[in-house]
Amino acid sequence: MPHRKELRTNIVILLLAVASMIAIGTLIFSVIEGWSLIDSLYFVTMTATTVGYGDFTPTHEFSKIMTIIYSIAIIPFILYAFSAVAQYQVEGVYRRLNGVESKQKQQEEELEQTERRIAAQKALIKKQEQEIENQERKLNKEVRINREQEEQIESQERKLSRVKGTLKK
Repeated sequence: MPHRKELRTNIVILLLAVASMIAIGTLIFSVIEGWSLIDSLYFVTMTATTVGYGDFTPTHEFSKIMTIIYSIAIIPFILYAFSAVAQYQVEGVYRRLNGVESKQKQQEEELEQTERRIAAQKALIKKQEQEIENQERKLNKEVRINREQEEQIESQERKLSRVKGTLKK
């Protein structure tokens, strides 16, 4: 598939060729048939687009032969010009679609990266929660040991107080 610049150049060349053929045909039929330039342009355009209303028809043998040659020459140019324009438009649509697809792919990759970061953060949070639980267990164990030690100290202080009380007596 040609690039858009090539297509654009081809379209311009085709349109110039078609415009030239229409202008030449207009002049030829105006001279041969004696029609006005507008009537000749109308006839040439209707012939080129294959509409052919029939309200203008060649009356001379030479102009009939020219109409046959003209039709065979211009109709393929017109069709090719239309197909080139259509191809240009289709390529534009494909480019936009590819742009959308690449943007979507990029967004999906970003989403996957974000999901991986979130998963890593969740794992880190879970690890931190486990560390906090371990520290709480250690702290509770130390608190229990401290209480036991405080109770032992209190018990020893009571014993000491009793012993002091018995010594004073």
